[in-house]
Amino acid sequence: MQCPNCGQANRADSRFCQRCGATLAGAAPAAIPAGRPAGSPPPAAPLPAPPPAIGQLGTGGTAAGNIWTPFAGYGTRGRHVSWLLDNLGHQAGDLHTAVTDRFQQRAVPSAQMGWQQLTAQGIIVERRPFYFVQRGITTVALYIAQFGRDLYISQVTYVKSPISSLRVIILALMILFQLFFMFGFTNAVGSTVGGGGAFGLPSVDFGGLAFFLCLVGPLGMLNTLALLLGSIYSVYKFFTEKDVLAILRRRPNEFQQDDTVALEKAVEETVRQALDKIGIATTLMPPSNMATFGSRPRLI
Repeated sequence: MQCPNCGQANRADSRFCQRCGATLAGAAPAAIPAGRPAGSPPPAAPLPAPPPAIGQLGTGGTAAGNIWTPFAGYGTRGRHVSWLLDNLGHQAGDLHTAVTDRFQQRAVPSAQMGWQQLTAQGIIVERRPFYFVQRGITTVALYIAQFGRDLYISQVTYVKSPISSLRVIILALMILFQLFFMFGFTNAVGSTVGGGGAFGLPSVDFGGLAFFLCLVGPLGMLNTLALLLGSIYSVYKFFTEKDVLAILRRRPNEFQQDDTVALEKAVEETVRQALDKIGIATTLMPPSNMATFGSRPRLI
């Protein structure tokens, strides 16, 4: 359907233009109840209550406790944007349903989608329902709730960086060297000192002994210290981010960054189409130009 105001092509069932927000003439008119004149205004009706899971901001229930932050285990936070739609909080439940249906229709390749309850960190803490779209190293989470009489929409991206093959190889070599230093170093030093010397004294291979004591010994101590610090860092990352392999991760490459941005845009556009489906002008949710990589999180 073409918008008469700006010429934008829209879907046949769209009620508003996705570019300028103008009402489309071909949209199906609302049904007029029997017994009411066609020109009379509709009777005032109380605002419908949203489903229990989509209530006021922060009313998703409570949990006994949690040692991790809500998004622990999903990687590093990137893009975080949000929108507040004035006086539309009563449609939070409708948007919840429309978003779920639209995501299933979009069929993002190799993506896992569904609602999950996230728990805050602490004792006797709140829980909130998020719609998750996960693909590869990227997780995009969507939160929909009422904020007073307004409709609040929040979208956040987390990227769990891939494991570096080079770092895995280096770690394996360090572990093998550590095993040699712990169990083979003493025997190797002993082999440089043998019997059969003058006056019954042991013969000494000074070159080999110097190699082991001056080179292998210090390297072994440095290797032990590096593995100890790496272990401490891994334990720290496990208790803070639920990621014991954090030390092995590298920065995503250009292809993976493109995949992340594409998923972000797909989620944002899906929400915009869901708004259009329930009769909310998409101009109230302007597109965000913020990118995950090279930007600081901010609100719109």
